[in-house]
Amino acid sequence: MKRIPCALSLLLILGLVLPVSACSRDDRHGTVKLDLYAVNDLHGKFMDTDGQPGVDEFTTYMKNAYADPSAEEILLSSGDMWQGTVESSSNRGSLMTEWMNEAGFTSMTLGNHEFDWGPNALQKNSKSASFPLLAINVMYNGQPASYCKPSVVIEKGGLKVGIIGAIGDCLSSISGEFQEGLEFKVGGDLTALVKEESTRLRKKEGCDFIVYSIHDGGSGFRTTGVNSVTNQDIPYYDTALSKGYVDLVFEAHTHKQYILKDEHGIYHLQGGGENKGVSYASVSYNFDRGTYSVTPKILDPEVYADGSLKDDPSVKTIFQKYFADSNPYETVLGRNASSRNSTAILNTVAKLYYEKGVEQWGGQYTISAGGGYLNARSPYRVSQGDVTYADLYSVLPFDNELVLGKLSGADFKSFLNRRTDSSHKYTIYTTIEAVEVDLSKEYYVIVDTYTSTYRSNHITEVARLPKSMYARDLLAEYIQAGNWR
Repeated sequence: MKRIPCALSLLLILGLVLPVSACSRDDRHGTVKLDLYAVNDLHGKFMDTDGQPGVDEFTTYMKNAYADPSAEEILLSSGDMWQGTVESSSNRGSLMTEWMNEAGFTSMTLGNHEFDWGPNALQKNSKSASFPLLAINVMYNGQPASYCKPSVVIEKGGLKVGIIGAIGDCLSSISGEFQEGLEFKVGGDLTALVKEESTRLRKKEGCDFIVYSIHDGGSGFRTTGVNSVTNQDIPYYDTALSKGYVDLVFEAHTHKQYILKDEHGIYHLQGGGENKGVSYASVSYNFDRGTYSVTPKILDPEVYADGSLKDDPSVKTIFQKYFADSNPYETVLGRNASSRNSTAILNTVAKLYYEKGVEQWGGQYTISAGGGYLNARSPYRVSQGDVTYADLYSVLPFDNELVLGKLSGADFKSFLNRRTDSSHKYTIYTTIEAVEVDLSKEYYVIVDTYTSTYRSNHITEVARLPKSMYARDLLAEYIQAGNWR
């Protein structure tokens, strides 16, 4: 059979064969089937809850796949794996990293929430992981970060696969206290980095197939079927990469679920996040022709978390290692008389910020407000009935410490007006309204470190609580005191 020349770059639609830019090695013949699985935005959803499955059945599913001789497998992550639940966040991702070792992950692209605890947590997890952390565009003071790599090469069934990782333009979502010297190269700079790395992987490492795992993604694509779009519809991805540099793209960050085909025929997948789906691509690579075909799919939890799948015992073992003395899913803090949505939760937290500040510093300073840029996460509510610390951790996972801040009158007025800002809407409990603010005075507020380090607020930190206490801890005390009964 005549082999297709390497220079050929014609890209055809699904169902036909896509020529690749790297030549097959002469000693390889026939076809290899490679199944790629990508998890994105799991956010520490490790345990089974009423709202969603954990990872116990998924671990069994993947181990069954590894044992199937009909195909080769690669399991990777596109980021935001650690932060979000008590079982993972309370140990800064160590539990999730240990599970990912057990589940056989090949790589993990860094997401923005991997930076929530600063570089120390990243360094620690990178050392304990049996897989590399990937991010080609993360720099510290102009140099590549030491805890991650630009790519990894893995060989499956004779096929050499290069996986390149990158994080999107989301530096602003990281607390200012961890932004010192940190840079994410994006736009044209990122495209250049990926092109250079892809060329190196093909020419120097002999890679046949390039996977791009990026912690960024679209938000307006349909959740069913295949979307075909033009370059204008993918602002976070330069489709010049689809012309011979990248063969398949796994995406993340927006928690959307889609299969997208760009104008060059390259597929982009995002699984939905928080265990609502897993991206899957079956790749058939023909060594004799140097060509491949891709069949993409989003796997539903009914596939990989079906009741017929037995729980993998390693998941329970890992959990018990970190929670040997008490189970945060079983220890009840108190009772909630009615379901509380995000607005009710955040309004309560803002008032608790203020009250905690008055308790700590009220003898020295006149405190006028509490709160700031507060955010709740999935499930965005505290249900009626018994409340556990795990419940509060999922809704308020951020480890931002409480501080006493000082502002000028003009900045305090702007701070209060952010309550109606559509892009950065703040939740604030205040004893004074914006129209009453004296521009010639200084004002004191109780905020968390995410709000205090956001430069546009112009907040000067005066003091910080001597003992770390986060929003969920204040709410836990509040519920324990019987206030929601």
